[in-house]
Amino acid sequence: MLAGATPVAAAPLPTPARLAAVAAPTPAGSTAAYQPIGPLRAADTRLEECGCTVLEDGTVRVQLVGAGSELAGVPEATTAVMVAVSAPPAAAGGYVQIWPAGGPVPSTSVLNLSTRSAVSNSAVVPLGEGGAVDIRSSTPVDLVLDLLGVFTPATSATAGRFQPLAPDRLLDTRTGDPLEPGGAVTVALPEGVPSDATAVAVNVTSVGAPRGFFSAHPAGAEANGTSFMNVDGTGAPRAGAVVVPVSADGFVVTASPGGHLIVDITGWFTGESADDSSDGLFVPVVPQRLLDTRTDPPRVWPGGTREIPLPVQAAALVTNVTAVAPDARSYITAYPAGTTRPGTSTLNTAHRNATTANQAIVPVSDRGMAFFSNRGAELVVDLQGWFTGTPVAATQPVPPNTPPVPHVLMIGDSSLGGFTIVPQAKATFQGYSYVYDAEPCRRLVRESCISSYTNVKPNTALKAIQGWQGPFDIVVIKTGYNDVITNFETHVRQIIDAARAKGAKMILWLTYSEGPVVSRYWAQNDVLRQLAASPEFPDLVIADWRTYAGHSSGWYSSDRLHLLGLGVWATGDYISRWIAHLSHLPCPQPWAPGEAANPVCPSPDGVLAYTGVLPDIRGLYL
Repeated sequence: MLAGATPVAAAPLPTPARLAAVAAPTPAGSTAAYQPIGPLRAADTRLEECGCTVLEDGTVRVQLVGAGSELAGVPEATTAVMVAVSAPPAAAGGYVQIWPAGGPVPSTSVLNLSTRSAVSNSAVVPLGEGGAVDIRSSTPVDLVLDLLGVFTPATSATAGRFQPLAPDRLLDTRTGDPLEPGGAVTVALPEGVPSDATAVAVNVTSVGAPRGFFSAHPAGAEANGTSFMNVDGTGAPRAGAVVVPVSADGFVVTASPGGHLIVDITGWFTGESADDSSDGLFVPVVPQRLLDTRTDPPRVWPGGTREIPLPVQAAALVTNVTAVAPDARSYITAYPAGTTRPGTSTLNTAHRNATTANQAIVPVSDRGMAFFSNRGAELVVDLQGWFTGTPVAATQPVPPNTPPVPHVLMIGDSSLGGFTIVPQAKATFQGYSYVYDAEPCRRLVRESCISSYTNVKPNTALKAIQGWQGPFDIVVIKTGYNDVITNFETHVRQIIDAARAKGAKMILWLTYSEGPVVSRYWAQNDVLRQLAASPEFPDLVIADWRTYAGHSSGWYSSDRLHLLGLGVWATGDYISRWIAHLSHLPCPQPWAPGEAANPVCPSPDGVLAYTGVLPDIRGLYL
């Protein structure tokens, strides 16, 4: 893998046609036992001698076994391989696929590319033509392939059989001091794992680390020159699954950036002292999609769980799990359906919309696999194979997966104050609970002015946010017309910090209109857009009210800043559509009477840009 590279949020996966049902997977080979190897660098397209062949369509073919392979110690009988696929920063977002050489390209992916940093992930792939695999990226990028282990045919075996464990936490350094840069920690084999075990399947999570990479090797052995995970320096949690060779003393994880480490285990591979058995042998498949909630809704809602029926009799599945469009920094936990959810995680997303993939080798129950999300995300699960054996019994009911009712705080000045004059327009606040707080002459952080309408000096937006009892899911800001560009960015940052302190996962900020009296708001709008484009503010969402309302007539008073009655109704409708969009919920209303409301609400800005037509406010509400 790319030691020292730094992956961040990746581009979305390809979206295949919806499967009416998950077909029974077809084995791509006979049962096989696992043997750790290396890690060995198999191919690197950054080098002139890449260890690969680039085909006419841009596919990279890597010979791993037999004639043409330069790797030492790889058994000729190998039928499938455990590999790590890595890519440096790409010129554009995209995805990487890997499959048996010469076979059909699957509708699955193993890696999502980033324009800012390197990414990597593990995968199990059957070998194709001549003992090779094919790799292809949807956008031009260099690719690196490391060989981690091999599967060789066996109808029964002593060594190399997978023994699933209920997901369990082996290490969490957050109870003590973090690792120093370049520090290492030895993780002992858990109770019940014999000293001659050959490898363990673990998920390692970095927390609070600066930019760097992580590697693992057997305790007592020399470190190798590869890594299994990279972090981008933001300190956000990042997880990497890896099958690590072990010694009797366990294994060592080295962290080049230091920071805290969490290690969760899901199983181990037997050594020669184990009984001869057919349980725990691996059956490879050509990658197959088991679930895509984008085409098979619903998504996994915050605090919710989706389950996948067991596609084949097995003790554990090898999958690639991807969180797409997560609501916020979050985690997903995979575990046997119908059992107690463990206190472990399978993957972590760094921020809202950070598409993130990770391999998951997970025990299953006779009801299948369950996937819990603490903050909500679309979920994609691809099958790479399974380990033979008996699934555990499901004893608990299916957990809920209930759509949320967002709790919203609206903070405004007189540009949002029309709801105090037209209170019946609050009927547009649909699909969520809310606190409405709008006062004339309000400023963001500086002392507010005295309103000529009320003769009162209101508190600032900052004080208003701090004064309300949270938590809030979304904070809506429609104030700042009484502010100037001086210190505007600093004040926006303070507002965002205050909203985050109230638990807000998103801050929805409406752009400023410009009227004949005051036309300076382009500078404030420019600052908002620059901040929203920064990785520092993935939770800042800009709603372009200036453009949206600029298409209207009958919404504004003559100053083009304050609202007439119809504009108040339109503002509430606009905010409610945005809240539904950000929460992945149905639209509160259709675009016009008689139409169907979108089951997943699009951005109202996007609808206007596509159709050129504003919603029929009179027809919908009046």
